Amino acid sequence: MSAGLRFRRILVTGRDRARFLHNFCTNVVRDLPAGRSVEAFFVDVKARVLAHGYVLALPSRHEIHVLGVAGAEAALVKHLDRYIITEDVQVRSVPEEQQGQLWLSTDGGLDRCAVGCVELAGEGVRHVFRWTGGMLCVLAGEAQVVAAEVADLASWAAAATDEQLLGWRIAERFPVVGPDVSAEQLAPEVDRNSEAISYQKGCYLGQEPIARLDAMGHINRALRKVVLSGVDAADGQAWTGAELRSAEGAVLGRLTSVLVSAGREAGAGMGLAVVRLAGIPVEAVRGDGVRCVVERVVGRDMLSGAGEAG
Repeated sequence: MSAGLRFRRILVTGRDRARFLHNFCTNVVRDLPAGRSVEAFFVDVKARVLAHGYVLALPSRHEIHVLGVAGAEAALVKHLDRYIITEDVQVRSVPEEQQGQLWLSTDGGLDRCAVGCVELAGEGVRHVFRWTGGMLCVLAGEAQVVAAEVADLASWAAAATDEQLLGWRIAERFPVVGPDVSAEQLAPEVDRNSEAISYQKGCYLGQEPIARLDAMGHINRALRKVVLSGVDAADGQAWTGAELRSAEGAVLGRLTSVLVSAGREAGAGMGLAVVRLAGIPVEAVRGDGVRCVVERVVGRDMLSGAGEAG
């Protein structure tokens, strides 16, 4: 699931770029100072998820970072470009060799490299942010620029492996659009509302359905972290697509990203799933009939993002 995943970069330039992005994502961008970033969704008029990631404000440009495989950013570039009419805005992606490398640090990172984004030489960038497990850094740009930054970065972080990224983002409940969530989900159903949705900003594309859901205070399904036990295989791929069933046998969702522990934690696992909230999953069942126990389901219990349910 994680193989080939990187933070794909979209560069947005032009004097109207901040206002333009503000009108087409779910978080506040217009007043974002240079050197800061926000998590956000890009949605259609019905608030269905098109993309999800970070919007960075830099002195010469804004950037959008979306987690995905090669070409994952192309659909968002096309979506934004179609709305540029008279605005002074240019939207483009960067070559594969200048996409974002991910580094991780569980201790000391905040003291060595402050949260935020820094514009590097050429079109390079360093973006540091926090997830549940610790600090993350996306480092991107031309090879010589990245090499110059790596020496300092290596003093407090290490390049992320596919397995580490998978584990960190499951713990954070940070989905990949496509494998984990899609246009079938409304942005509030991804359950990153406090991080990625502003309920105070003015009108933007998809704002009305999101405001309506918030007023109702209820959604029927949501992205959840699912903790498993009794898993019989060391390969999480074997459990991708497994049905989450209630005690009565109702299918409440399907596992997407899955990480199965090895060694002394053999038999334990965790994954992501969009789960119907009308029931409680008690087991995961693969297509070949193999089962494991759902120990708990972790997520927030309100659209505002307050609280944990598990």
